[in-house]
Amino acid sequence: MEDEQPYGWVIVAAAFFVQAVIVGTGNGYGIYQDRYIHHEYSTATTFQLAWVGTLNVVGMELTGPITGQIADHFGYRICAFLGALVMCAALLATSFSTQIWQLYLFQGLMYGFGASLSYFPSLSLPSQWFKRRRGFATGIVVAGGGFGGLVISPITTVLFDKIGYNWTVRLMALVHLAVIIPAVFLFKTRIENGKARARRLKREHSDRELAMRDQEKCNENASVVMDVKMNESQMTITENHSAMDFSVLKDRRFLLLIFSSFFVACGYYCPYFFISTYAQNRNASASTASLLVGILNGSSAVGRVSMGLASDYIGDVNSLVISSLFASLSVLFIWVFTGSSIPVMFVFCVLYGFFSGSFTAIVPTVAAHLCGIKRLASVTGLVYGGIALGALIGSPVGGALLDLSDGKDYLSIQLWTGLVLAASTVMTMILKLMMNPKLFGRV
Repeated sequence: MEDEQPYGWVIVAAAFFVQAVIVGTGNGYGIYQDRYIHHEYSTATTFQLAWVGTLNVVGMELTGPITGQIADHFGYRICAFLGALVMCAALLATSFSTQIWQLYLFQGLMYGFGASLSYFPSLSLPSQWFKRRRGFATGIVVAGGGFGGLVISPITTVLFDKIGYNWTVRLMALVHLAVIIPAVFLFKTRIENGKARARRLKREHSDRELAMRDQEKCNENASVVMDVKMNESQMTITENHSAMDFSVLKDRRFLLLIFSSFFVACGYYCPYFFISTYAQNRNASASTASLLVGILNGSSAVGRVSMGLASDYIGDVNSLVISSLFASLSVLFIWVFTGSSIPVMFVFCVLYGFFSGSFTAIVPTVAAHLCGIKRLASVTGLVYGGIALGALIGSPVGGALLDLSDGKDYLSIQLWTGLVLAASTVMTMILKLMMNPKLFGRV
């Protein structure tokens, strides 16, 4: 395959806006949670409301292996288009919800599944178009999520006051359609999908069979050749029709990537979900709290591009080690000691956003590094399945710890977040040493 073509940058731009809407909305759940606590669901506990954001993440990432297979088989464009429709329907249903279980179903699981249908194609497609600058291209794409959070979170807070909660959510549903659908029609793959491959193999099989029948008239041994070739063709068709391919799980390096991703996810979303309530608990205004969420997302956009670019030079696994290490340190040595200082909160949001956000930019390139690009959507989906399990644990644990102190003591959340990110750093370092024993070797 030829390395890089100009249309690859069109793919990057389209995927950037898809990521902006999906990740910007998901990572901005802290704004919704703060709204629910003080208005629509004021009788609910933090633990109960944290499950909405968690199920959103889990709904997206746990279905990754399935939606990855859908994208690989039916095509990235069709898969992402369906995702936009499902997300829009989920948000419209959310705007009419009156019970927490309805939020779980619509804003959580249903939205998450729709996001998965669009997210994984947009995340993995740039790797088909870039090799030498794959990390940089992927970094730009996932920076869309940070950019979306920087814009969406403050605007959502303003809209809550201007047009109310229900119409804000409905407006966001329309934004999903207006942004994502035009973007996904620009999607184009460089590798034929499973459905097209099956049609091609079937056509080749039929052509070969007709050719053999013609040759049979002049060659008495043609029947033997025909049987052999037909069997080879049938084996090929069967091989390419396999529904799921979990053979990559036999690779210990790939398993380490999954474990590392699991531990990251246990802590990754806690600052995004709880920094707004943390700030307001320390006497910050609602606008300042939403700005912190925006800064967190905006900094992650810069980090995703910067660390994605750095991975092209120092290696994607090395970049992954640096990202998880400094994200952990920013929690344990800055957020823990922040207190009521608004400037220090901003410093923490900048640093944590920069290093934690870059994780999502680098994971797809590491997956491509380990497994190749032919079934990258499926492989990336498996990694994000591990992330989903971590997310299923992480934020609810944080909410439960916060409820133990009646919503006042955040130290337990801070320690939980920092320590699980440290565990991820250890796992990633082991992966790095397995691939290159030299401590500062490029990998």
